This record gives sequence, structure tokens and C-alpha cells, in this order.
Amino acid sequence: MEQLQSWFQDTPDYVEYSPIFPNPVICMRDMIKIVFIESHRHLPVSGMRVWLQETADWMRLSTFFDWGIILYSLILAVCLTLLRIVLNRLLFFKVPGWYKLNREATEKFPESIWKCSIYIFTWSWAIYLVLFGETNLFTDLVAHWNNWYPGNPLSTSLYCLYVFQIAFYLHCAYASVYIETIRKDFFVLMLHHVLTIGLLLLSYCIRFHIIGLLVLFLQDVGDIFLELSKTLNYFKIQDGKEKWIPEMCANISFAIFTIQHVLFRLYWFLTKVIYSAMYVSVVFYPGAPFWLLFTALLWALWGMQVYWFKFIVRLLVKILIYKEKLEDTREFEEEEEQKSKKEEQTRKPDGKKGDVRKEDGRKTGREGRKKEEKKKR
Repeated sequence: MEQLQSWFQDTPDYVEYSPIFPNPVICMRDMIKIVFIESHRHLPVSGMRVWLQETADWMRLSTFFDWGIILYSLILAVCLTLLRIVLNRLLFFKVPGWYKLNREATEKFPESIWKCSIYIFTWSWAIYLVLFGETNLFTDLVAHWNNWYPGNPLSTSLYCLYVFQIAFYLHCAYASVYIETIRKDFFVLMLHHVLTIGLLLLSYCIRFHIIGLLVLFLQDVGDIFLELSKTLNYFKIQDGKEKWIPEMCANISFAIFTIQHVLFRLYWFLTKVIYSAMYVSVVFYPGAPFWLLFTALLWALWGMQVYWFKFIVRLLVKILIYKEKLEDTREFEEEEEQKSKKEEQTRKPDGKKGDVRKEDGRKTGREGRKKEEKKKR
């Protein structure tokens, strides 16, 4: 441990590695370097097959799993589903009627307000554990691996947070199919739920729980502002009249969501979470092979954030350039596709739009002229 701390203090690169705003170029350089070092250390000597066998043996020896976390998560997932159903009937379904929202807002408001409430709760929990514990886990990457060893027990608060998060994503996987609106990114969303559950369980088993906690800390904040902006946006039309205050608040919330997505999910996720798991962990414990699988899952999760950033940019272009209203592009792209298909069906063979009423008028006109000619004859 002293060797690791001296390495961080003496190396000039760590001076450039700001505790709050790390240099992403240095982080990428270090992570690429560690891949080559580890590959050169294992592959030429033992070969891929032996390395994979050593990795499997190490995973088996360093993994500590108990069925209690699965059982508690399943029970809590059922409770969350029942709680959501009760809240929908007692409160969430009634609110749109109080404000006379339109049909679309009435259908989607319960989903957004439910998720927003859960994310506020879980992120507040994560803030307390990350920033107000014995050490600041957000800035002190060395603390991620201080006193780490296989089977290291979790604190009661962190264990309960793990159970709650696993239960919530199990509930989300069920709700995405049976409760919520099916969106265009349905399969990516389901993959995200499965990947998140897998990361949480794997980080629990190999005691990478500090990395798992940071993932929750950086992910949940964005979902708060996303669901909040959607919730506020549903109130922009009340009793058939447009209200500018909810729309303005929704735009502000979406602006915050966009900024945090770049900062939390793309920048800090790369320079804090992936960097700590992929580089600092190997410096702390050279030769530990389990980092490869875990960081591969982290990279996959980061790739999904890049994929969803495409929807954010597309929506920003529509708002800023085309002056369109704030809407969820994942939900309304399918409607646009259906509209374009209908337009294509009304096109003529030469590619121009056909007017059905004009065609019908021309046909009836020709039939009328033919009847008049027959009468004259």
C-alpha cells in the first residue's frame, strides 16, 4: 500500500491527474499501457489457454457469493412492483385528471414520476456513501483499493443499497415489458438492465463494491433530471391550453440533464470508474486477472451512454435549429416512421404525392362525360 501511495505522489502524471477533473488523455494512455503490460506479462509465457485457466481459478478463489442478496432482491422487486401498482391507482393516475392533461400525458406521467422518485432516493443514498464516508471516494482513487482483499465484507448501508438497486432493476426489466410504453430502444434498455444487474452482482462477488457504488453515483443523477424534464413537459398543456412555466422548467431540467450526461456518464465514468478498475487496481495488485472481465462490462455500459447521447444530440438539434418542442425522440420516431409510410402509400408511381380526392373527382368526371355522350347518341 505504501508503494502505491508513493507511486501516486512521486509520478508527475498524477500531478496532471486532477482529483476532480482528470486529464482524459492521460487516463486513456495509462489504460492502453496497462493492457499491453498485462498481455506481455501473461501471453508470451503461458499462452492464452493457460491464462484463461488461471483467470478462472482466480475468479473461483476470490469470489464470495451468498444467495441472500438474490433472495432479498427478488422479494424487494416484487414489493416495488406492488408499491408502484398501488401508487398508480391511488395517486399517479389521478394527478393528470386534476390538471386536465391530454391523453398522452395521462398515460406516461405515472411512469416518469415513479422513476424520478426512486432515482432521487437512490442517488441521495449514494451521495452519502461516496462523499460523506470515511474518505471521499470520488476524488481519492487510492481509497478504492485500500484494505481490499477477497471476501472483504460490505458495510450494512452499502449492502442494503446493493439489494435495493438490484431489486429496482429487476422490477424495471419486468415493467419494461408489462407496464411501460415500448420504445424504440427497448432492446438496448433491456440489455442495460441486465448488464447493470450483472455488474452489481459481479462487483459484489469479487468485492469491487466501491466501483459499483461509483457507477450508481454517476448514473442515477442523470435519470433524475431526465424523468423530471419529462414529468414537467407533460404539464405544458392543461385543459387544452399551453402553459409556459412547465415547458420552461422542462427545458431547464433537460439542459441540466444534457450537461450532466457529458460530465457524469461520459467523462467522469471514464476517468473515475473505468480508470480505477482498469489501471489503479492493477497497480495496487499486479497480476490479478479478474479486472479484464469487469472492465469489459464497464466499457459496454459506457458504450450504451454514447449510444443514448445520440438521442440527446438529435433532440437538441430539433429544439435549437428546427424550433420543435421538447419530446422524447425514442417514443416519437416510430410515429414519424408511420407517417412517412402513409405518405409513401399515397404517392404516385412517378414519385409525386397523389391527391385521392382529385383522382376520385377525375374518375367521376370521366364517367359523367361518357353518360352524356351515350344520351346524345
